[in-house]
Amino acid sequence: MRVTAVGILLFSVLPGAIFAAAPVSELGRQSQDAYPSVVPVPTAEPAQTPGFNGGAQYQMQMLQEEVRTLRGMVEELNHEIRQLKARQLDDYMDIDRRLSAIATGDSPVAPPVNQTVSPAVDSTSSGTDEANHYDNAYSQLKAGKTEAAIALFKTHITDYPGGKLVANAYYWLGEIYLLQNDLDAARQAFTVVVEEYPANRKASDAAFKLGQVYFLMGDKVKAKSLLEASAAGDDNAATLAKRYLDQHF
Repeated sequence: MRVTAVGILLFSVLPGAIFAAAPVSELGRQSQDAYPSVVPVPTAEPAQTPGFNGGAQYQMQMLQEEVRTLRGMVEELNHEIRQLKARQLDDYMDIDRRLSAIATGDSPVAPPVNQTVSPAVDSTSSGTDEANHYDNAYSQLKAGKTEAAIALFKTHITDYPGGKLVANAYYWLGEIYLLQNDLDAARQAFTVVVEEYPANRKASDAAFKLGQVYFLMGDKVKAKSLLEASAAGDDNAATLAKRYLDQHF
């Protein structure tokens, strides 16, 4: 009877406890109501990487580097051109010096037997003085002292107006002015050689150089005429003139 009473008591209590508990679905709904869901935060855009940010700047740096490289190449080419011009000038001067020595002679010429030569008409002495003066100007030019060479060549022209080396002096003045890019002065010097000393061995070289000067000055008609006249010869200047015509006309 005691057991039965206890059982009856438990049976009477359990249904209330069971029915008092909320269903699982209800618990879930109540939990959601008590704790509302969090609103999703919009995803932020991905941060730009340093590489992406600096893309334009990197390209600009690359372009600047290429420009610096090209400038360096241009400077090297200009240096090589200056060296080639200086080498060409040295070659011309060496040839000119040898030919001038042959033309003027370095040793005095002895007068014929039983014949005296008056100092006033001693052409050998005059020629030697002119050659020495010309050699002095020439040496200054070979040493790279162009301003001193210009002054001495001009003095040579003034002091020896009828000398054998005046045409040479004008020619080298033209070469110096051409290297200095003083085209008008170069034109004047070469023109004197071509027009006033047409029989001189420097006339052909001067005609070729004068053609170059006129080309650089923009007068292609005059340049072509001079170059064609120079190319008609059979010397080194003719070969150079033909090559210049092929390259520029």
